[in-house]
Amino acid sequence: MTLLELLIVISIIGLLAAILVPGMGAMLDLATSQKLTQHVKQIAAATTVWGTENGNRLPSPEYPGGMNVPSGKTAEEYFPENWDFTGSGLWLDGVVFGEVYLQDGNGVDMGRGENGEHLKGTIFENTKSVKEDPEERNWHRHSYAMNANLQYDRIYDNVESSDPYLTEKTLSNLLFAPNAMLIIECTEPNVVMYSDREAIVQTISEHWGKSGKGIAAYLDGHAERLTAREIPAGDPETDPAASKFWRGIDADR
Repeated sequence: MTLLELLIVISIIGLLAAILVPGMGAMLDLATSQKLTQHVKQIAAATTVWGTENGNRLPSPEYPGGMNVPSGKTAEEYFPENWDFTGSGLWLDGVVFGEVYLQDGNGVDMGRGENGEHLKGTIFENTKSVKEDPEERNWHRHSYAMNANLQYDRIYDNVESSDPYLTEKTLSNLLFAPNAMLIIECTEPNVVMYSDREAIVQTISEHWGKSGKGIAAYLDGHAERLTAREIPAGDPETDPAASKFWRGIDADR
């Protein structure tokens, strides 16, 4: 080959690389998002199954929370089995998957490790988050967030309660399962409400780009990717779409 021909070949290869490399990145992101969406769907499905098997109530996004322990009972007796009272207090450290991650097959306490290390390499881990922030060693920040804004049972209006939203919610009261968000992608906090919308939007931007799509799962068990614009920004107390998304009920209830 002459020098001119070699330069032409190198130029063509460079041009093809410039075209293909961004496309490969987009394809890798799509594959990652599909895998993570399935993981979040599994978490949501297991959470709702837990609810149907435990008095038709979703687990609280944080324990101890909501109703105070009744007189004559201990926290261990009152709150669900497998909850890790010495840990972070986050929903993803107990209840639904507590038996898997906190105990061995014989019920022996295996410990959580520090900084949510028991979540590493499991379906709780958001590998996109790890890729974007590989120096972060707190795996709670590499996982997902539960929606605490779902409407709590009205019975808690009449009892002593540290925070009504950090309680179990009766599934039959949440009428808009296809619209009611249960779990969403968020670096921090791991228990979210409408007031944390901007933190969720920021997470989506950091993980998937400003025009990218984050991952959310809903009460009916489906999971999907949604842009920041698709996360309702209206007041959940008055805006119908926002109320169904954040609270799972009509705005006027």
